[in-house]
Amino acid sequence: MEDANFATGSSGLIAVDKIGNQILFLDPRTFATALTLDAFAPRVHELAISSDHQTAYVPIYGDGIHGKNPHPGHLIALFDLVARRHAGDFSTYPYLAPHGLRWGPQGQLYCVCENSGVVLEMDAGTGIIRHVIEVGSDKAHRIEVTPDGSKLYSENEEDTFGSVIDLKARKRIKKIPAPNGLAGIGMSPDGKTIVLVDAKQPQIMVVDTATDEIVRTVRLEGHEKAAQIARYSPDGKYLIVTSYDAPLGTIFDAKLETQKLLQLGRGPMNMAFHPDGRILLTANHDAGSLAVVDLERAEVLRTVPAGVGIETLSFY
Repeated sequence: MEDANFATGSSGLIAVDKIGNQILFLDPRTFATALTLDAFAPRVHELAISSDHQTAYVPIYGDGIHGKNPHPGHLIALFDLVARRHAGDFSTYPYLAPHGLRWGPQGQLYCVCENSGVVLEMDAGTGIIRHVIEVGSDKAHRIEVTPDGSKLYSENEEDTFGSVIDLKARKRIKKIPAPNGLAGIGMSPDGKTIVLVDAKQPQIMVVDTATDEIVRTVRLEGHEKAAQIARYSPDGKYLIVTSYDAPLGTIFDAKLETQKLLQLGRGPMNMAFHPDGRILLTANHDAGSLAVVDLERAEVLRTVPAGVGIETLSFY
């Protein structure tokens, strides 16, 4: 059964255009833009797809960026993926600047509200906030949840640690040291590995979730600048790391032993995994385009115009 945190599919393709403050529906075969929705409170960020592929959840983060968000938002916009329309909003108020989203194994929706330093456990059907969990940082930007629902991890961007949350006790149980701060986080589909992206050096820290200790630090070959986004493919065969400032991407094998370098468009950020297990779409945030990547060949096949500044996207 598909883990909703590793969504893919052939029915559709949705993209969150942060800079344009719009939602795009693209053809899942040609990747051409088919429909654009706009007129949202500023601004749409991040994305979660429900396990039944009926609904997309998109936080309204605010009119700024991480570290400079003067008017933080408090909404999560819902999109009907079948009708391809805006279907309503949930409120996170009084918790502000919702950003990273992840699913729990019983369908709980977890949302980190950056400015408030909390993770909300929400009912995905009603938007009711069931629990509020302190992260211990007002810089937590993205999160990961283990498949068994026992733990949640947050990367706390300028702080010198990542947080480990016990979801049963609903409290932080550990800090993972990160002297340079963190820029991204990723988790393997089996939940055994967390990858933390160093904010200052081109390297990743590999965390064993059995002990919550860093077991390896891996230098990103060919990178001179720090990276940002780290995502495992749904089949666990690849880890992809993108560097917004470079702009480069690295394809790792499952054991993180081999690296293949990609030359991407300006400002590469998050990505979507095609259900064939081979094609990857990477959002070139500063170029208004998507890079179509063959993972097996480690090659950019072509570039497709899309939006103004897409941050994240997903097949469903």
